[in-house]
Amino acid sequence: MEELTREQLSFLEAEGRVIVRACPGSGKTYSVATKLLSYLDNWDRYHQGVAVLSFTNVASEEIHKKAYLLNKGIGKLDYPHYIGTVDSFINEFIVLRYGYLKTHDKVRPLIALSDNWKLPYSYWRKECKRNGCVDNIEKFHWGIDKEFYKDKEIVSCELRGKSQLLPCQQYKVMLMKKNIIFQNEVASFAYRLLKEYPMIATAIVERFPVIIIDEAQDTSEEQMAVFDLLTEAGIKSMFLVGDPDQAIYEWRNANPECFKQKIDAESWKCIELTGNFRSSQHICDATSLFSATMQGQRTNEALGDYKDESQKPVLLLTNGNTETEVIDYFLEKCRSMDIEIKSDKVAVLTRGRIHSDTDIKGLWKSKEIELIAKAAYEWKCGSRKKAFSDMYKASFRILIGEETDEYLMSKKIREYTDEDNWKDFIIDVFCGLPNIDLGIAEWVSQLTNLYIDVLKKNNFQITEGISIKDIFKIKVRDKSNPEFKGIPLKNYFEKKSSGEYTRSSIHGVKGETYDAVLIYVKSKTGNTLTPKFLMEGDLEDELMRIAYVAMTRPRRLLVVAMPEIKNIKEYNRFSVDNWEYIYL
Repeated sequence: MEELTREQLSFLEAEGRVIVRACPGSGKTYSVATKLLSYLDNWDRYHQGVAVLSFTNVASEEIHKKAYLLNKGIGKLDYPHYIGTVDSFINEFIVLRYGYLKTHDKVRPLIALSDNWKLPYSYWRKECKRNGCVDNIEKFHWGIDKEFYKDKEIVSCELRGKSQLLPCQQYKVMLMKKNIIFQNEVASFAYRLLKEYPMIATAIVERFPVIIIDEAQDTSEEQMAVFDLLTEAGIKSMFLVGDPDQAIYEWRNANPECFKQKIDAESWKCIELTGNFRSSQHICDATSLFSATMQGQRTNEALGDYKDESQKPVLLLTNGNTETEVIDYFLEKCRSMDIEIKSDKVAVLTRGRIHSDTDIKGLWKSKEIELIAKAAYEWKCGSRKKAFSDMYKASFRILIGEETDEYLMSKKIREYTDEDNWKDFIIDVFCGLPNIDLGIAEWVSQLTNLYIDVLKKNNFQITEGISIKDIFKIKVRDKSNPEFKGIPLKNYFEKKSSGEYTRSSIHGVKGETYDAVLIYVKSKTGNTLTPKFLMEGDLEDELMRIAYVAMTRPRRLLVVAMPEIKNIKEYNRFSVDNWEYIYL
């Protein structure tokens, strides 16, 4: 086992209510795995265990992998201990185990991702849609404050019936009578369950006297409220490990404020992991100006193998240069530093599309062709569930008409054909899809022929007055990129690729490490990373945290490429003391 730093030893020895603020590259996963092993070495309680939780399955698997390596083969971590996600813990040990106490029929609740039941109550669909509200019932839930929410916003609506409930609330009540809850409301359901039956919290802390939550900055307000109740129920030790500067999942209801509030709370002990084992000191110094928590604090100390790397981060200022020229400069810089050009060592990161030449305004001439193109990519490279959903919607629009909610769509499909024929038709299209490595124009041409053939095979007639060739159209020409029609279809949807080097969105490399990273800022304007935002943007903004996550991935070389702004000699936050300026 590697020698621990003084800060890591403090975490290893700590008990009680502990919050661990861990900077990028601080060996957070190593520290959590070591803490877990320290318990397992002397664990003698056969019906009590340690729960180690994280925000994603990938992060949970990484903790188990690290523990396995440290212990030279820990094997499968099984009963009485538990490694998994926060969601899976709340599902398994609270909602599915005790949820029957709050369901209509006193049975185990059904946890669903989407509304597959389509209860025969159309009023909320018609009225809500007429009033411009979404008809996706999964977005609605009661919060821990007893308010009714659509995503993060409290529902404000005048469509109250005699029962004084909104149409969406009435539908939710109907679902509850069927014992159905959705995954996005599981935490608030668990919170209400624990509040009403406090003996459940007592039973859980008896079962898991120690809980460690990794990536705790990504928990939602409802999830944190659940663990607050477990803490108050007398848990022996609760550890919250994370970094508020790396909270980049607010779009998935993460609320870093819940983590930050505990840093200064008197009832919690705060431990700082400030040693950076990943990056050079030059990178630590330069990136500290983009961290909200580092303001007024000492820069993190580089402790790893490359702590003394002499190369400063590079601010690469472009002036009409092509993407190829920018990346070629970066790769040549890597070679000059003897950094091997491999996908696990070198990465090019962007905020949006990883292939900038696919940003063609008005590319798709119909919603149907765009949906089918997305479905083709998902079918080959992503989620087949998403692929089927998009193909289903596109084909409905082509054969029947404008899509509505799934209940009415399913009803109209049954009027058009039987469900087995409909599914066979969809599968026939998927089985014959052209290769997504084809240029987009050729792909659309082959798709058109395929779709017409499958229609004939299944004796399906399209809506009168519509031609498949008219629907399956893309833009004819684009002045900014005359060659766009030859670009492979997959490039228009790809978010991460591993060829000679990795190309990815910033979210795609969270938790990863490379020898060299290029952050390619392409635009001067818009709600994205721009020179102005990086120089002056609010450090508490999630977009700035996204930039910070990207900047803290490399060990040796950090390059930020962005458009030059005329008449500026030194860019705010890019101090010439910390950055090497290169004008391309």
